[in-house]
Amino acid sequence: MSARRPNENRVREVVEAYDRAAERYAEARGPVSGSLRRLLDRLVEPLSAGATILDVGCGHGVPARYLADNGFRVTGLDGSARLLALARMAVPEADFIRGDMRTTDPGGFFDAVLAWDSVFHLPRSDHAAVFANFRSWLGPGGRLLVSLGGSGADEFTSEMLGETFFYSGHAPEAAMRLLEDAGFEIEHWEVDDPSSRGHIAVLGNARPLSGHSSSQRRVSL
Repeated sequence: MSARRPNENRVREVVEAYDRAAERYAEARGPVSGSLRRLLDRLVEPLSAGATILDVGCGHGVPARYLADNGFRVTGLDGSARLLALARMAVPEADFIRGDMRTTDPGGFFDAVLAWDSVFHLPRSDHAAVFANFRSWLGPGGRLLVSLGGSGADEFTSEMLGETFFYSGHAPEAAMRLLEDAGFEIEHWEVDDPSSRGHIAVLGNARPLSGHSSSQRRVSL
């Protein structure tokens, strides 16, 4: 347990940094555009109107707003109370939960999980368990869009908006293996931002899990 404490402190410090910088972060981020918009459109292309999407690390609600505007029912999960307050104002029709993606149960099954720029704030030793959580929150055929740090760096810090943020990730090939081991078929992956230490985006589909019944409860919003 003691070996994990430094990284756990880093995760707590990330949440605290986002709380302090929430308004500055929201002002610096525009609406969904560019590659994120293209990837979100690809994520939802097979989904029906009204499908349920879990936005993990939803921040101040920019992707959630875009998804809600396109007819999807969104639940956001984030550790920052201040970012969630902004998200609730931006997307009042969505549901938002304060919690840790490693330990929080968002309830039910979703048609898609989005985790954009959030997983890489956790120690990479936790990523396999987080990917397993993503799979457990999806029904058969559920969709996944996740961004990850692709540099293979165990950990590093970087400055943003006057705050220090912790990052951790695997090399892309290792990340793909972890996602496949968690129960995903990789549909597509790309280096989303070559200037950002190997920032990658991955689209995947949930493979059926043994013992999963289609009659199990799905999310109702």
